[in-house]
Amino acid sequence: MKKINTPTKNIGQFAGKWVVIDPLKERIIAVGETLHEIAPLITRRATDNKPSGTVPAAFKVPRKDEGPYVLILS
Repeated sequence: MKKINTPTKNIGQFAGKWVVIDPLKERIIAVGETLHEIAPLITRRATDNKPSGTVPAAFKVPRKDEGPYVLILS
C-alpha cells in the first residue's frame, strides 16, 4: 500500500488498482494492489457510531477495456 493525497479527478491513473477515498475531503488517500492491502484504512469496529459517510471507502478502478467491478460479500 502506498499512501497518497490526490484529487479524485486523477483516479484514472490508478486503473486496475484498489484505491481508498476519503469522502469528506473527496481525495484518494491510498492505493494498493489488493483489497486486503488497504483494509486497515477502510475497516472500523462494530461499536463505532460515526456516520457511514465519514469512513473512507475502497474502490477498484476499472481499466479502460473493463466495465465496473461488483464486489459481493457473503
